[in-house]
Amino acid sequence: MRRRAFLGAVAAAAAWSTTVHAQSDLPAWTSGGLARDSGGTLLSVFGLDPELAADVLRPATRDVALPDGYAPADLVSATGAGVASAGAQLIRSVIVDDTYALVQAAQADGVDVYVGSGYRSQSFQVTVFAAQVARWGSAELANRYSAEPGHSQHQLGTTIDFTDNFRAFRDSAAAAWLQAHAHEFGFLLPYTQTSQEFTGYVPEPWHARWVGRQLAGALQTAGYQTWTDSCADDALAVVTRLLG
Repeated sequence: MRRRAFLGAVAAAAAWSTTVHAQSDLPAWTSGGLARDSGGTLLSVFGLDPELAADVLRPATRDVALPDGYAPADLVSATGAGVASAGAQLIRSVIVDDTYALVQAAQADGVDVYVGSGYRSQSFQVTVFAAQVARWGSAELANRYSAEPGHSQHQLGTTIDFTDNFRAFRDSAAAAWLQAHAHEFGFLLPYTQTSQEFTGYVPEPWHARWVGRQLAGALQTAGYQTWTDSCADDALAVVTRLLG
């Protein structure tokens, strides 16, 4: 029932984007997220320019693929931007400042995080997924651990694995730090212990998606990491429906 209620909120958001709709039909965390001028023109979406919001909040899930061949236009070298990285990693320029600030804050707290994996092209994800199929023996099982090509959030250029040593990271102080502080820098952790039922992916405490500080903060306050009736991807679907 609770899951159906949340999906009802997605439908309500779709209606809200074209008609006058009761605010009570939307999740409480959406309150104040959209700013409009007196004529109804959308000015900002949780502090982001509407065009940027529509781009960075694109769905990338097991069920919904990105546009074929999607690639952001503003990719930059993480290392070149001064962000600690494992090898040659690309991220979108729009997230450079927040990513740098997150890594610096973590290091100040004695925690080691860095860009272990940033942007991955759709063609590169073909190789990644094929390796997982070979490892697990079937595409169905591999898809619990890796996204199919076109479905990876890494293709957005706004998603980062903040390590390349996953086994060591999983129960580490760094994982706990990221869980507590990622939202302060605009990042969500989409693949949590309680999200598995909805995302289809095993928990990945190193995997963080940038959505902007205002939206990430609103969802953190709403307790998204421990939701049992929905997940972060569902929340982003509500916002994108509000965009129309």
